[in-house]
Amino acid sequence: MEEGLNDKILEDMKKVSEVIKESQEFRAMMESPLYDIILKKRVLKSVISKISLTEYLGNFLNILLDKDRFKLLDEILEAYTVMLDEASGRVRAQIKSATELSDEQMQRIKKTMSGLMKKEVDVDVAVDPSLIGGLVAEVQGMIYDGSVKTQLSKLKQSLKGEI
Repeated sequence: MEEGLNDKILEDMKKVSEVIKESQEFRAMMESPLYDIILKKRVLKSVISKISLTEYLGNFLNILLDKDRFKLLDEILEAYTVMLDEASGRVRAQIKSATELSDEQMQRIKKTMSGLMKKEVDVDVAVDPSLIGGLVAEVQGMIYDGSVKTQLSKLKQSLKGEI
């Protein structure tokens, strides 16, 4: 494959996923057996040209339509992302923080996680005010919980044990 094409395909798959999330009508048409395959392909071709997808991904999406597997696109996107990460030596970390993180904090977290995992770490951050303070990180099935909510829960449990 051409150099950089894997990342382009990943980017294009994310675009299609966004279109599907934004348009319930498009999703319903592509996933429903009630619509004619020729109509589905015509609509898909229009979407492909509007968001300028690679020819490879366009062909792949047509195969998904032919095999009635279009509804699996999100799972395919997730699996493709994992495969690319493994091939490039990267891992993904899902971070939940009680507040919005600054760029400096993000860089420190990435550096710490990279040192811990001995791989390059890509960080996806979500804000969860229920944590009260601190953050929770999940990387390759491991959970690192430094939230105030968990610390309070542990303190509560230890106090119950002493009474």
